[in-house]
Amino acid sequence: MSVLQRKELEDSPLADLHAIASELTIEGYRTLRKEDLIAAILQGEDGEEGAGTSDEESPSSLALDDEGAKAGPARSRATGGPKEDAPASRSRGRSRSRSKPRAEEPAASPEASDDLSEDEAPSGEPVTGTLDILPNGSGFVRAGGAPAEDVYVSPAQIRRCELRAGDEVAGSLRPARRNERHPSLVRVEQVNGRDAEPPEARPHFDDLTPMHPSQALPAPKALDSVPIGKGSRVAVAGGPGAGATRLLREIVSSLTDEKAGDLQVSVVLVGVRPEEVTDWARETEVPVTGGSFYRSIEAQAQAAELAVERAKRVAERGGDAVVVIDSLESLASGVSRRVFGSARKLEEGGSVTVIAATGMAWEAQRQASTRIGLDPPEKAGEPNVSDTRSGTLRADLLG
Repeated sequence: MSVLQRKELEDSPLADLHAIASELTIEGYRTLRKEDLIAAILQGEDGEEGAGTSDEESPSSLALDDEGAKAGPARSRATGGPKEDAPASRSRGRSRSRSKPRAEEPAASPEASDDLSEDEAPSGEPVTGTLDILPNGSGFVRAGGAPAEDVYVSPAQIRRCELRAGDEVAGSLRPARRNERHPSLVRVEQVNGRDAEPPEARPHFDDLTPMHPSQALPAPKALDSVPIGKGSRVAVAGGPGAGATRLLREIVSSLTDEKAGDLQVSVVLVGVRPEEVTDWARETEVPVTGGSFYRSIEAQAQAAELAVERAKRVAERGGDAVVVIDSLESLASGVSRRVFGSARKLEEGGSVTVIAATGMAWEAQRQASTRIGLDPPEKAGEPNVSDTRSGTLRADLLG
């Protein structure tokens, strides 16, 4: 006869039930609902709870079976079956546990728990940021803070909402659990300022037709003879001290002027001096990502590629985006080609313009549609644009 009574267990707090389950060595007891936990405790003590009930009829038996070793002995005693059957029951429980994930057990990654509870989960703290998708299909919302503030997004949500890297995603998050490193996005509510579901029909950037730029962008007076168009690849070439960084800041100031129109401008810093990170942050009002040479080159490359992916999503929907990079030569050659080569004017959409300091690297100057060569400055800190080394491909279209 059971020493523990069901009524007493039902009146006990969950913490007490966990303590009892721990003493009875019931596996996975923290993942069980209270009613199933009570059934598991009674079964674990003397098997009375399962008497006269088949595996198919008892939800608590199924829950225990998924937990493995405790399922077999409990059913054997409850039904009066031979003890020789217990090892087979344990084997079946472990086999099922390996063959499919347990819905009620906290998953190793946030994906499993979020996908199962998303529709029922209460709204949490709101979050907005740019989506970065990993090779395994999951992703993170980069909210612009430290990496620890990134928010995990499950592959199921990415597939359901047809999300792409660079999408601006807004939704609700839940805090990280004990076995998780990041908070998780519970629900995607908006994508690029629109409702997440149904997904917006939109073309793919690489399927659209690249064209020569036909509309000039505002630029500082020093570039009057070297026009920059929407969709240009602009290489600012010069040695150390030539004033490339100063010229880039002047270009950003022109692009953010009220007369510039509706442009989405961002700055990526790659391998700059730590002091220049501060200067950029204080002198511009646009988003600045990346960092100094002190940071890992991988993190800075990730920032550059994500900024360009964000610009692509803008261009797909007919907008114009500009990414300013200081400097392109600090990126690995493969990343540099992908980032710089993404700049283009789209016949069926908007444009992506990449303006980058390139040092003396020749490859980027060859790939550029606008070259800005800098001679040694006549005045300290003042960029000196070389007329002979500068020029714009098909400048006649920008007149």
